[in-house]
Amino acid sequence: MARPTRLLVAAGLVGLTLTAGSITPVAAQAAAGGVYTDEQLATMDPVEQARILDPLRAIANAVGDVGRGPAADIYGNLQIDANHGVVRLFLTDPDQFGRVVTAARQLDPTIDTSRIQVVKAAWTHQQLDAAAIRVLDLADADRLPYHVDLVGPAPDASGLEIDADGATTAAAASGATIGVPVRFQPGHVLVPKAWRDVKWGDSAPFIGGDALTANGNGHGCTAGLPAVRKSDNHPIMVTAAHCFSVGTRVYTRGGTPGSYSNGIRGKYVGTVTARYEQFDSETIDGADNNADESDTDGWLPLTSYAYSYNGDYVCHNGQRSFFMGHPTPCGIKVTNQDKWCGPNEGCPGLHYRVRGVWGVGAWGAAGGDSGATIFAVQSGRNRQARGVLSDGDPGDGAPGVFWVEATDVFNHFGLKLNPRT
Repeated sequence: MARPTRLLVAAGLVGLTLTAGSITPVAAQAAAGGVYTDEQLATMDPVEQARILDPLRAIANAVGDVGRGPAADIYGNLQIDANHGVVRLFLTDPDQFGRVVTAARQLDPTIDTSRIQVVKAAWTHQQLDAAAIRVLDLADADRLPYHVDLVGPAPDASGLEIDADGATTAAAASGATIGVPVRFQPGHVLVPKAWRDVKWGDSAPFIGGDALTANGNGHGCTAGLPAVRKSDNHPIMVTAAHCFSVGTRVYTRGGTPGSYSNGIRGKYVGTVTARYEQFDSETIDGADNNADESDTDGWLPLTSYAYSYNGDYVCHNGQRSFFMGHPTPCGIKVTNQDKWCGPNEGCPGLHYRVRGVWGVGAWGAAGGDSGATIFAVQSGRNRQARGVLSDGDPGDGAPGVFWVEATDVFNHFGLKLNPRT
């Protein structure tokens, strides 16, 4: 589960420089207060952070939907640049920016499109995603000279970004087989808490962030997305697929909060009925739930869900981080919104390919946080669900966090957030 620190660049990958000639003019480039550093944003009060990010998130949501749909033929990627108050949009044909804007405004007429910077992309997201699948196929067939941990489109759509063990510049030859330029970075996968009592041994209705266990021993996992089936409003809790096998009866914890090996189970949450390995998620069918997340000293409502985009900031409510003195880790910056982690690569404990998002924060996650709610803080103290915590850097608190997208999970299982609070 290690994420390496060195960066190795394969021959043929050209770095993308943002120049005046490659960016369209913008009327509003930064927040009124000026340019923010990553450190300022990461340590900012989440509500103040939301004031800066919310208008950019709205742009990203609309443009991202267009990029996955009618503009997929030119869409490379996008990145929220909260430092400067803009959204950077990578298109293979920047001259068609107007087409994207028109479609995005139809989805959300309130967005400020003057905050969008257009940059020439070398590849479409569709092309790069297809190339990522080729990498996984080659890795599974032992036809690559390195061990792949994660693979996905580079944030600037200039090629593929591969986290790999043992990659050297000699591995650049594999780029010809893959069909697109490749950038390597060394790489490796998270093993499967008054308010302490609630988080540890909650009762129905259950919420995201509750501590989960099958037998009362070990670090267990965390409840992630409180949902209902669209078809009949039947309650379903979602957690990470690698936490429990189908048919397992799942409970909250029992006994003294933070005592992970007491063998005591709490309240029955439900039984695992289905798993979705590609997005490392599983459904727990049983007791009622609420679309809330278990925060530092109480619950807060999850009012919507959306995709995560490069440059945004998120939090999580992993139960073990809570009991280690790190309740609700925030300031986790999205560094790559679309990564694959293969079964023979950086996720050996999962035994299946997982597609998700990578982010980095001062405190990442701890063993037992798997399944936790990934969310963005919005104005008014609302929370927007983003996904389910799947993995991270090895070592409790190491900075890297990997999660799967709530939108993809809900679409697959036919679910929606349970609106009752």
